[in-house]
Amino acid sequence: MSFTKTKIYNIALSALLLSRQITDTETDNVTNEVRVLNLFWEDALTSTLQELDSDSLSETMTLELIEELDEGHWTYVYKYPTRCAFLRRIKSEALTDTINTHIEKRVGLHGGVKAIFTNEPSAKIEMIPNDVSLSTLSSPAGFAVAYKLASLATPLITGKGAATLREQIYKSYLTFLAEAQELDKLENFNFDPAYVRSEFVAARLE
Repeated sequence: MSFTKTKIYNIALSALLLSRQITDTETDNVTNEVRVLNLFWEDALTSTLQELDSDSLSETMTLELIEELDEGHWTYVYKYPTRCAFLRRIKSEALTDTINTHIEKRVGLHGGVKAIFTNEPSAKIEMIPNDVSLSTLSSPAGFAVAYKLASLATPLITGKGAATLREQIYKSYLTFLAEAQELDKLENFNFDPAYVRSEFVAARLE
């Protein structure tokens, strides 16, 4: 299944037990239902992408340096990318980081701007972007976005009985989320020898 914003809206409307379907989210915005879905769209998409934390939707990006610090724990301050929905890690040479390969970082404010602090020069990050193409979502991931959207919109659309319906929708969201994460895990599985995962053994191989 290839997802579009319109298709996700229609799945959300079905989850809300509404028979109405729309043809285009950009033009069919005169109804209360679509206006409410528009209100929650960005939050629903971003929060679902964050919770999915999917390998298949991740990308690598070189960070923009703001400043080098002369003192303190951190050496470099980088701009937090505006396209980043979730910062997974600062890239190391390892496919999967261990305690020995993990590069330390901290996200905070620097001069009033959201920033990434680290000691890694020319740092690159692995992140989940907030502007992923909806057509790249797996089937359960697309349904997860739709059900998250429906869950957020429930009180403003259904009114009476919203609490019960919202609980049911959210349970379905969690199911789709788990299915999407499991599918992503299967598609991106890489075998690591047991000793790579063992801090006890790795420490003695150094």
